[in-house]
Amino acid sequence: MQQTYNVKCMMCGRGAGYVRAGRFQQLVSAPRLVQRNRRSHCGSCGGNVYLEAEDSPLVPPAITVLADRRASRAS
Repeated sequence: MQQTYNVKCMMCGRGAGYVRAGRFQQLVSAPRLVQRNRRSHCGSCGGNVYLEAEDSPLVPPAITVLADRRASRAS
């Protein structure tokens, strides 16, 4: 099983999305990340973003199950 990481803002704490299998998926409710100086920043406050190992409810279990099914079909 692949590790999932939440993408969060250091300043406001908002979730921006998640990274799974090296691909970023933006949350529907989150503002788009802003690129400045080749780095990603929060679309809401402009703060730096960081990766946090998945252990919170940001990624619904159904998304994880669907991604696993797609990966197994591609193999």
